[in-house]
Amino acid sequence: MTVPLLAHSPLCLGGSRYHIGKVCVALIALGVDGGGSKTFAVVANEQGGVLGFGRGGCGNYEGTGLDAAMSEIGKACRDALTTAGAERAVIGCFGLAGADFPEDFEMLGTAASTLGVADEIHIFNDTRAAFAAGSRRGYGAVVVMGSGMNAAGFAPDGRECRLPGEGFLYGDWGGAGSVGAEVMHRVFRAYDGRGKPTKLTSLVLGELGAADMEELTRRLYHDEIPAAAIPALTRLVFPAALAGDEVACAIIRRIAAETACAALAMLRRLGMERDECDVVLGGGMYKGEGPLLLDHVRAGLHAGAPKTDIIVPTMEPVMGAAILALEKAGVRVDDGVRARLREGNDHLVAPHAVAGLNPQCPPLEL
Repeated sequence: MTVPLLAHSPLCLGGSRYHIGKVCVALIALGVDGGGSKTFAVVANEQGGVLGFGRGGCGNYEGTGLDAAMSEIGKACRDALTTAGAERAVIGCFGLAGADFPEDFEMLGTAASTLGVADEIHIFNDTRAAFAAGSRRGYGAVVVMGSGMNAAGFAPDGRECRLPGEGFLYGDWGGAGSVGAEVMHRVFRAYDGRGKPTKLTSLVLGELGAADMEELTRRLYHDEIPAAAIPALTRLVFPAALAGDEVACAIIRRIAAETACAALAMLRRLGMERDECDVVLGGGMYKGEGPLLLDHVRAGLHAGAPKTDIIVPTMEPVMGAAILALEKAGVRVDDGVRARLREGNDHLVAPHAVAGLNPQCPPLEL
């Protein structure tokens, strides 16, 4: 089930010690980040060494159903464990999109326990893993913008708060779904004269393979453009803004305003808006080109919470899930452990992660 060690093994003599029956075993921690587009899993030891990595597809049951999501999560976990040379982990922490309400946690915990990948499993909302990947203090707020958006707050005394993260009808705006739709909205307004001309028009036509706006209109009306193509338009906004396009800059300012608004709401609900704390920005949105987004986030956030430190993590959220697993096991995640986790992130995880919002895409002609 786990990796047995001799009683005099260094892993048994220091830090955390685990036993199955009378056998001392190595601490094998499993971290999982399951989102709308992909699932990552890593296996780490108590020193922070990353022993294995695995990848699967959509891990959000709200998008594909519970069985399909668990199949992808299980694949990622088994690949990571196989690479690490372990059959299962001692402890696993799963940061999952779709873990929003108490019944979600119960359902997902039950389903995850049937995967047979860890002796002990803890389910978190994916915002918690993103926060752990960036925050040293362990308290503050996190805003995640990937496919969608969510935000959460964590107080030093253990209190937490979180947005529902269920989309526009629940008050959300942000993430590739919202921004891609906004790009199309602005391009059509530019076309019919209700909005300003924008470089985004030619970029969208090129991205979607349409000769002109008339063709785009017809193809969109007849459902000839894949639904996934609209969120992908988000990647066009950052280079257009960097080239000075007014409409693209306005979209980025809106992303920044929503980010600051969400973070401030979480901090105010916990009474932390005047405290020194971390605000972690997770997800591909915050890896876009140029300084405009983070400059406006900083200005908006510091107007209401002047002592916050804004952090764009250098590790992927799955590493935050690994940190949570180690902490649950009683490991003190100090600078040395974090450094080794970051090294594993850079070598094993980062090459598979989305590099901002334009992975493996050719340069845009502006």
